[in-house]
Amino acid sequence: MQNFLSTSLSPLPIWVASAMLLSSCGAPLGPIPGGKLQGNIEAWPKDWSHAEDVENILLETNPADPYSVTIWGLGVEKTFFVGASKRSNQWAENLETNPRAIIDVDGTLYRAVAVRVTDADINNAVAEKFMAKYDLDPDVLEGDGAFYQLTAAPD
Repeated sequence: MQNFLSTSLSPLPIWVASAMLLSSCGAPLGPIPGGKLQGNIEAWPKDWSHAEDVENILLETNPADPYSVTIWGLGVEKTFFVGASKRSNQWAENLETNPRAIIDVDGTLYRAVAVRVTDADINNAVAEKFMAKYDLDPDVLEGDGAFYQLTAAPD
């Protein structure tokens, strides 16, 4: 019996370790964070209307040791917004330390600079757009979360 248990459970840690190792080398794998995003960097769009139907985007933070995640986002004119359910999320903490980021929207990469939204009017307008796009209950946006405004990074 002991031999059966040790044999049948041994692949699980190897699978978990393999998934973590693979995700650190590239794009995130679902909810598992990744590393550096791969692809060509394009010019920042003048209008984000092409992203209206894009549900998930990829966000890379911490250029010195890239950390990427799959998150929700939305574009408003020349600006793109992402939302953190908690400011203690690793990617949000990374943006607070170093605002440089790369986003992957529908397979295209863009360099960005992120700033946490502190203006109540902008925050409320973005919250309404997130609720509409993702069919969110307003209570979901209560708590220690934050929105980050992404704009084109200077060349």
